[in-house]
Amino acid sequence: MDLSRTKITIKQLSQEIGIGVDTLRVWERRYGFPLPHRDRRGHRSYTTKHLEELRVVKKLQIFGQRPSAIFSLSPTERHVLLEELLNTQRPENKSLEHLVFGMSPQQIVVELAEQKKRLGLAEFVKQTVVPLLQLIDHGWSSGRLSIAREHLISDQLTALLKAELSAAACPVRPQVLFLTLPGERHKLGLLLAAVQFQQAGVQSLLLNEELPLSEIPGLVAELAVEGVALSFSSHYPSRQAKHDLRSLRKSLNPAITIIAGGQAVQQLPTMPKLLVCSDLQQIPKLVKRYFKKNAMGIC
Repeated sequence: MDLSRTKITIKQLSQEIGIGVDTLRVWERRYGFPLPHRDRRGHRSYTTKHLEELRVVKKLQIFGQRPSAIFSLSPTERHVLLEELLNTQRPENKSLEHLVFGMSPQQIVVELAEQKKRLGLAEFVKQTVVPLLQLIDHGWSSGRLSIAREHLISDQLTALLKAELSAAACPVRPQVLFLTLPGERHKLGLLLAAVQFQQAGVQSLLLNEELPLSEIPGLVAELAVEGVALSFSSHYPSRQAKHDLRSLRKSLNPAITIIAGGQAVQQLPTMPKLLVCSDLQQIPKLVKRYFKKNAMGIC
């Protein structure tokens, strides 16, 4: 099957990339990309080639490149620029290179477990997990890493961290609820944050399934948590993330703290009791300032 001929609707394209439908239409008019096929009714459809090229565009935006500059380049030039930008962040770690590109699934499990045991959880996140995720991102963007391989590594890492979170849990009410909204499929960053909060002495409850916005206030009241943490990756539309956070702030008890993280919430308007966490290394200070006085400690 030729995937380049697979039809994708503009809504599906928007959800997959994390770029709003209106923005895609503006780009089409202004820059001639993405230029869709139209049926007799004028409905747009796209191919996976559009999808791949827009992923590059989205990543270049994350690096601060403006659409006018991005679309002045050819697709090949955009790939070259992204490769150069990614190389500035690429971790120089040969053992991680081997893990990402050379190890078998069984070897990956053993290697991650050994590094966690040797370094301790906090340093494992700092020295292994964060650069590992950067390397995976670089490998995918450069075409060296397949989606299947990316999922394989992410699944092994997720299983390890979830086991760590479960082992540290106490039979007391959680203080912070960690969740994702419908449409946010990238949950590893949120899991890392939950593990870091737990390590810092804050009882954390991570929901594996996405939760509709309307269901959150009831669950927060039932659990009597002090905070709600949400993750919005670069695939989540920034405008939608801002709208969702405003709606959540209005629907929750004013005393509940909201913590938001991820690429889609780097520029948020000021809201009462809203903390934006852009770096996992901020978490210990954030806990000490806002939660430690009520922390129940680790069992």
